[in-house]
Amino acid sequence: MMKEQNSASNETPEMISLMGYSLAKQSGQLKEGIALCKKAISLNPNLAEHYLNLGRIYLLANRRELAIRIFKSGLRIRKDPRIITELKSLGIRKPPFLGSLSREHPINIVAGKVFTLLKLR
Repeated sequence: MMKEQNSASNETPEMISLMGYSLAKQSGQLKEGIALCKKAISLNPNLAEHYLNLGRIYLLANRRELAIRIFKSGLRIRKDPRIITELKSLGIRKPPFLGSLSREHPINIVAGKVFTLLKLR
């Protein structure tokens, strides 16, 4: 019993977050996984990996919009390529350069490419 208490007190937020994702993915215990990831975020809100794990659990739970919001929160902390990959796989795109024109309008296409190339977008 003492050993279990000692190991529980040594759990890092990173371990808690990873355990949450593993629990949800392997055992289907989504609520428990979400709770663990939220706990990890409360302990260390400045680690993008926590948001990645929580967002992935929300995807497992078919809560796409919530997953996208969580992923975007993680990107505000750090531009983690794994989060970017998740968002791209969901089909998330940047808004058109000129919102008043359609995405397919040639001005939007050219301006988007130019500003992306210049890393201004």
